[in-house]
Amino acid sequence: MTNPPNPITLGLRAVLRDPLLFMLEILWRWSYAMLAFLLIFATGAILLGPLPIANSWASTWNSHNPQLIGTFIFVVVTSLGLKLIVAALLVPFLIAMIWGVLSTLGRSITVKRLRVGVTALRFRSLMAIQFLRAFLTWSCFVLLAAALIGETLIATRSSKPDLVLYYMMVMPTVIIFSGLWLVLNWYLSLAAIFGRDGQTLRGAFRQARQTVAKQRSDFAGTGFVFLLMRLVLLLVALAICGLASRSAGTSPQAYFILLMVVAAVYFVVADFLYMARMAAYLALAAAHVEPGGPKLVVSSAGLPIESSSAN
Repeated sequence: MTNPPNPITLGLRAVLRDPLLFMLEILWRWSYAMLAFLLIFATGAILLGPLPIANSWASTWNSHNPQLIGTFIFVVVTSLGLKLIVAALLVPFLIAMIWGVLSTLGRSITVKRLRVGVTALRFRSLMAIQFLRAFLTWSCFVLLAAALIGETLIATRSSKPDLVLYYMMVMPTVIIFSGLWLVLNWYLSLAAIFGRDGQTLRGAFRQARQTVAKQRSDFAGTGFVFLLMRLVLLLVALAICGLASRSAGTSPQAYFILLMVVAAVYFVVADFLYMARMAAYLALAAAHVEPGGPKLVVSSAGLPIESSSAN
């Protein structure tokens, strides 16, 4: 068994040495974001188009009265009724399906570039994993929303809302659903990059669990370091926007452009860190090889990978 000197360093180096890998990740992620935005915008235009609310909304918004704005939104929501419920269920489902298609196309290319010499999952199995991730996200969203609505009705069934009961129900509900989604989605994302040719969704998921179990502390530490990098990056972005917020009143257009630039830079660096984390996980997986298993070689990207005649 050969241990890499530092999986985090290897992950960063692998992405830096293969800029096309990084650009492909940005391409499919930003394409998905644009399609999702267009779908949400079109849905909003279809729902709100027939309602004569343009002038009323402008006057309500300019009043800067939170109670009046809240009342106006409540009236609009109740007037939409069933249409809004259908849209709230259908639009996230369509967005999840779009993500499943684009993420499968993008991940199939990026994994092949990272795992040089190893035949990755077949496109069909990879698509099954990505669509399962999308369906898992949609299901958690729907179930969490339904639970929160039910808990709100329970807490407000009397004349005076019981806020203590509300928060006692909401907090564990959010923690349970968020934790379940994070764990399952993380293992499925690892299954997409650790899986081999010929494996099914179940086989790839089992391999991901077994790989993590052998180096649980290493995977946890590597993931924590990249999470810390993302948090620092987010704090820097928020600090820049906060320090420049005084210019929003005097020059709103310039401030809006600054927000767009800061957001674009943040997402670019975040995508880079995501790919580096993926490469670091592959370095950890390649460092632990069973006796008699595939030997390790070094790819052109500087990342340890598995290579054997069995593939």
